[in-house]
Amino acid sequence: MQQNDELSPGYASLQLHNGKEYTVRGLFGTGGFGDVYRVKDENGRQYAAKMFLRRTYNYSSDRERQAYERIAQNPHINLLSLHLAGQLINPPPGYADEILITEACGPSIKDIMMKARADIGDAKLPTLPNYLHVFGMMRARGEIGDARSPSFSINDIKQIGRQIGEALFHLEKLKIYHLDIKTNNVVFTTDVRYEVDPNLTHPIITMSDLQIKIIDYGSSFFHSKPGIPRHPMIVQPQNLRAPEVFMGIPYNEKSDVWSMGCLMGEMYIGEPIFTSKLGTAETQKQQSQFEFMVSRMDATIPRELIDLSRQGRRCNLNLSFLESREKNNNNNQDSLMNLLRENTDIPMFEFLKFILIFNPADRPSFEEVIKHEFLTNF
Repeated sequence: MQQNDELSPGYASLQLHNGKEYTVRGLFGTGGFGDVYRVKDENGRQYAAKMFLRRTYNYSSDRERQAYERIAQNPHINLLSLHLAGQLINPPPGYADEILITEACGPSIKDIMMKARADIGDAKLPTLPNYLHVFGMMRARGEIGDARSPSFSINDIKQIGRQIGEALFHLEKLKIYHLDIKTNNVVFTTDVRYEVDPNLTHPIITMSDLQIKIIDYGSSFFHSKPGIPRHPMIVQPQNLRAPEVFMGIPYNEKSDVWSMGCLMGEMYIGEPIFTSKLGTAETQKQQSQFEFMVSRMDATIPRELIDLSRQGRRCNLNLSFLESREKNNNNNQDSLMNLLRENTDIPMFEFLKFILIFNPADRPSFEEVIKHEFLTNF
């Protein structure tokens, strides 16, 4: 989505019915339902302004606003906070009148990874969606070395992961599912600097500051009240989507745990650890990725999970591949361990295996995650 000409930095003035006025400084990011701009108030204080696109269908930001209100009652240093919610007097073309003003932040993890990749150039690397698959096969055959996209050091992943885990544990205590955990939605709190050495076998990103916040509660839901069942629905970005969601089973307290594991794996290799390798239609991509997830984690799907998936008749997957896989699983080129950079990184992979459990009933809670040795020993 291109930045609206009416909102060029230093040009647009956003006037609210409460008398507040903000000047647009630049575009921070875009999403499916709105855009976020860097703004400053009359006193020069910096904020972020989320404005919602005007659609032919209705999109309600009530859940997002209510999540902010609940967080405001019990804030956390690693969760984005709301400054004010208001109405624009004259919304710019294409936008509704609703606006959310939050504290200002720096770039996201995704921003840093993309900039670092541009710095060193990626002409020699396979491109998505085949990066992981091609890289694994070529590396196993000895055709390439260990060169990868720029990624973070183990120690930085630990420190950032610890903050993510504590923030999501706090959301869990507030009875909020985030359901949109991804590198775009984890931001550094300031305009951090970074360095990346292109001459290293594994280009490592070095940050000037590691303090982060989780942002964007637009996809969040509150926990259901006791006795009120949750209905299956498609949530979470596909590359970080929990197995139960793929299988048409309602999301739960453990679904965000899976996304956190995927995000930390992405920080390690510089690319999503799970992708779809085949298909053009959404159902084909979902089938391809789910099969890849099973193969990558060398997972066995419990019978009770399969039965639960079939009960709701919301599952679009063909699970018959599980039977043939059990017979022909002698040489797994997709194995998670094929992504290992150094033997000293094995604790990271033990942690990923601890988190990325297919059965949510056996997957650890956030309380257990933040107590894991990997996130306490740095």
